[in-house]
Amino acid sequence: MSFGDAIGECFFNYVNFRDRAARAEYWWWALFVFVVLAIAWLLDYFIFRGWSIGPFYLVFWLAALLPTLSVTVRRFHDTGRSGWWLLVPVGLALAASAVTVANFIAHDGREPATGLLLFIGLLIILWIASTILLIVWMALPSISGNNAYGPNRYAGD
Repeated sequence: MSFGDAIGECFFNYVNFRDRAARAEYWWWALFVFVVLAIAWLLDYFIFRGWSIGPFYLVFWLAALLPTLSVTVRRFHDTGRSGWWLLVPVGLALAASAVTVANFIAHDGREPATGLLLFIGLLIILWIASTILLIVWMALPSISGNNAYGPNRYAGD
């Protein structure tokens, strides 16, 4: 699958969470999103004179969010895994953030107790480990032939 084909597939299947996505489709899309977000950030930086996220970055990020989620779930399906695995690192990151913010609010910004720091650290370590695991799964080859999520459309790739 070429770069252009992958981008077209991702935009065409932006709400398709049920089929499969080939490894090339996923990684070409990831490269595309990374490059466009970098360009959008640079435009925002030079046009609006600041380091914060500006309108170019935000508009593209919002436009790419649903296709990115879709191709990620379909890539999980291609490796024989449920797309719900995507929620593991998201949930861990949200949990670590919520605990940190709740502590900050409850203690008026003072340093938290050692036990709470260890818990937040554990959540962060689990988040990093789960993110690495998901990246490894994204890099695995497709399951040849059919699986629970459908046929392999790119069996010859």
